[in-house]
Amino acid sequence: MKTSVIGLSVLALVAVLGVGGFALYKAVGGGSLPGAEGSGDNSEQVLSQEDIATLLNGRTQALKSGDEDEYLAPFDGDAKEEQRKIFRNLRKVPFAESKYMVLKQTGGSDEYGSDVKLALDIAFVHQIKGVDVRPVSEWYRWTVERDSKEAEPRITGVGGSPSAFGLASAVYYPAPWDLYDDMYVKRQAHTVTIAAKKNAAAAGRYAPIVEQAAKTDVELWKSKAPSVPDIPEGFLVVIEPDRKTYTKLYNNGGRDVGWDAGQSVPMPAFNSGYGADKEDRLEYGGARIKMDASTERFTSSAWQRGVADISRHEIAHALVQPLDDGSYGYDEETSIRAWVVEGFAEYLANRFDQGLGKDSVRRNVSGQDFDGELPEQDFEASANSVSMNYALSYLAVQFIADEGGEEAAFDFVVAHYKTPTEFEQQLQKAVGMGESEFEAAWAQYVRSNS
Repeated sequence: MKTSVIGLSVLALVAVLGVGGFALYKAVGGGSLPGAEGSGDNSEQVLSQEDIATLLNGRTQALKSGDEDEYLAPFDGDAKEEQRKIFRNLRKVPFAESKYMVLKQTGGSDEYGSDVKLALDIAFVHQIKGVDVRPVSEWYRWTVERDSKEAEPRITGVGGSPSAFGLASAVYYPAPWDLYDDMYVKRQAHTVTIAAKKNAAAAGRYAPIVEQAAKTDVELWKSKAPSVPDIPEGFLVVIEPDRKTYTKLYNNGGRDVGWDAGQSVPMPAFNSGYGADKEDRLEYGGARIKMDASTERFTSSAWQRGVADISRHEIAHALVQPLDDGSYGYDEETSIRAWVVEGFAEYLANRFDQGLGKDSVRRNVSGQDFDGELPEQDFEASANSVSMNYALSYLAVQFIADEGGEEAAFDFVVAHYKTPTEFEQQLQKAVGMGESEFEAAWAQYVRSNS
């Protein structure tokens, strides 16, 4: 599959289990660190609640005030130098909120051990000004050592938590501030563009195009979409030319699908009470956009057009992410249709460059076997190529806009994101057709336009 094809947004099915969560600690007497789980009634309590509060609140206040020495005080050895880099990177990000939190702790007796080591899983809760509509979190694991009851605890290791709710991909680690020795940050009206400092010149060329893409997407949304709360007007975009680093970002070293040039990664809102109330529902704080600058969109002679294309697409995903209630999965009856998700993003990408849409249809649909059916939920498992499914999805949303008007298409997308189980009613309102009739009319539209 061509690497220039835009990637599917990371499925919210993964993110469902990454909301808020439990930060746990367990004392051990040397050896390998334990998993983040309860320690049982007989284990030694290495840190008191007051000790933990001091560690977390101290880092929170020092990050806000910019006191590097205070921030680094409990870190030791290699961890201190690593955190120095991270602290300086974090200070470049326009946070509206940033704090370190433990939600739940397990421990046993009140006795302290000596010469012990523990694993402390914490959440870095943060909200980027103008980008996140709600606070989100990144999960870390700190290795904490204490030589005796009287000694100050030392943080000797920092990395991503092995998992949140059993999923390694739900910890949203590493972020760019974890990966880059020195971070370039370009703030503009609608975007915060981030790259490694060594790639600042290239990122600086791309940043105005990314900003313009955000501006056009937001302005179109405001003019055509129904009024709904918590729609972001700003977006964080990481531009990374190294494929291995790109794959790691926000994905805990997850698999490389091989063909994506960009992803919009859904970021669940941080909710310290999530799971305690059965009425609690998943909410998203926003998304993190990452783009692979080694792909053709960034390297060809038409790079300006390519960067604008992928930026509009991924920003479209991030724009509507807070509308999602987390039911995106593989059940056609209860989840957001994949063709709506990707069709809307492609519609915005092509809305300001009609030639791109026509080129995509000509390359990926014309002359291909077409069964007249809307794309399945899993684009990769479909009989069609991923590229063809993107083009077909685009034509589905374009068909709705042609039949019912652009406002009707935006209304349909908003309604479907919010209540995917009412798909039939949503189509009726948008184009006056039920699902079967819509699919047949759309299939004819595809054949007439390819």
